[in-house]
Amino acid sequence: MAEVKSITLNRMKMITWRWLKMNERTVEFAVEGSAGAPEVLQPVGVDTLADTSVVADVKGGAGPEVDALLEKAAVKGFSVAEGVEVEEPVRIQYELADGASTFDKYAVVVGDNAKVTLIMDVRSADDATGYAAFQTLVKVGKGAEVALVQIHRAATGYHIIDDFGADVDETGSFKAIQIAFTGKENDLGGHVELNGDRAKCFIRSGYLTADDHVMDINYYVNHFGCECETDIYTSGVLRDKCLKVFRTTIDFQPGAVKSQGEENENVLLMNNGVTNKTVPTILCGEEDVSGEHGCTVGRLADDLIFYLESRGIPNEEIYEMMAKARLEATIRQIPDEKTVEELVEFNNNL
Repeated sequence: MAEVKSITLNRMKMITWRWLKMNERTVEFAVEGSAGAPEVLQPVGVDTLADTSVVADVKGGAGPEVDALLEKAAVKGFSVAEGVEVEEPVRIQYELADGASTFDKYAVVVGDNAKVTLIMDVRSADDATGYAAFQTLVKVGKGAEVALVQIHRAATGYHIIDDFGADVDETGSFKAIQIAFTGKENDLGGHVELNGDRAKCFIRSGYLTADDHVMDINYYVNHFGCECETDIYTSGVLRDKCLKVFRTTIDFQPGAVKSQGEENENVLLMNNGVTNKTVPTILCGEEDVSGEHGCTVGRLADDLIFYLESRGIPNEEIYEMMAKARLEATIRQIPDEKTVEELVEFNNNL
């Protein structure tokens, strides 16, 4: 078994009352890991990035201790030249080994007016245990469009840290989709800087957390440019005695005039034994902005249950049906039909 140490991650930008135990998360994680051996399909139009140090100034969302953990990790780099629209996604598929500690980093540089989608799919054998830490750092050029999709369905004995960061230039767009079906502990982080005017960030995440497992999420989006836009939406399902913490912050810096930000979460509680903690935060250093945040947490409405039961659907089946529907809504945000079809079938068979 891997040697472990205590690290702190997913610390909030603006901390709250410490007794709520939401400001950050401290975990026991592997001290060191080795490079993974994923199957990588690199389509025409995507080059190998020779100098991965060009993303050194891009920040991740999990925090400095995760940065330090992955400091010596192997870095795989991709680049897309100016004006190139890549038709097929970059596909990165992991089959994590039992007892392994996998540490991998990705550096992605996308030129002006280019377009690309990257899909990372992390799996393992059903009875596998271990640790895996990933970090993906992206530079998005002017007018470029980048979609980053990260799917987690490793065994329930795995502890996953998955962190991303992106710097987005003028009129560029960055979209991140994170979906976690399984895993004993999932720690997801994201940090996006909208540096140019009219830059956009869209984050979608979905999760199914059960038993005594933990889902911990921290997203931070920094607005520097004028007329920038952020839209964060998370939809999840909690059951049994699991714990979920969701922190999200939109930060409007001075000068980010006419910018807009929205952050929302919708959580379905399958029973009364779960613990849910949600902290949507908007920070305003600029007056001429628009920001909204909210959270809906609870069980299904009585009138909906009554309606469906009156049509012969048992109560337990109603909840399972609605749980699958929530995850499917996030799955259908993925800009790749092949992945959508495969994940919809996977979700239906859970």
